[in-house]
Formats: sequence, structure tokens, C-alpha cells
Amino acid sequence: MTASELDIFRAQLVQLKGEIEASLKVVSAADSSISPDNAIGRLTRMEAIQAQSISEAGKGRQKKRLALVERALKAVEDGSYGLCALCGEKIQTGRLKIRPESRVCMRCAPR
Repeated sequence: MTASELDIFRAQLVQLKGEIEASLKVVSAADSSISPDNAIGRLTRMEAIQAQSISEAGKGRQKKRLALVERALKAVEDGSYGLCALCGEKIQTGRLKIRPESRVCMRCAPR
């Protein structure tokens, strides 16, 4: 991978990290726990709890992706970015363009 390609991926990762962090702040601000004392109907309360559960799952996925992005940024700094964590071969540039936080090549990716 050339230095200019590495700079492009670094910029992508930094931008992606900022977007995920901003998204997590918005979701966290919008989340509110459902108190049993709220004077809402039973079905409305169940819907609110379900919506809260869906929101928590989405937040969990975002946190996992943020961790992968941060790990990829560390790999950029230590010179291991773009190498498969399993086989050590280069990760395809097309894969990195789509998912710059990818840790494995297509051959090693779970199917």
C-alpha cells in the first residue's frame, strides 16, 4: 500500500470515527428509561420498551464498529494496516474502500 493510499484510508477512518461518535451521542441523548410509574397504557409501554431495546442493540453495534475503527487507526500508526489478522496477506483494496476497518481479507472472512 502506498503512502498516499494509507493517508486516504486514515482520513476515511478518522471521518468514520467522528460520525459514529456523533451518532452515539445523539442516540444516548434520545434514550430514556421507561419508568413503571409512567401513566401510559400497557401497550404503549410495551412499544416503548421494545423501541428502547432496538435502540440499545443499534448502539451496541455502533460501539463495536467504533472499536474496530479505533483498532484500524492504531494499525495505520504501527504499520500493520491492510494486512489480514488471520493469514497476514494484504486485504483487498476494494474491501478496505467499502469497510476501512476490516481486519481480515475476503478469503479469511467468515461466511
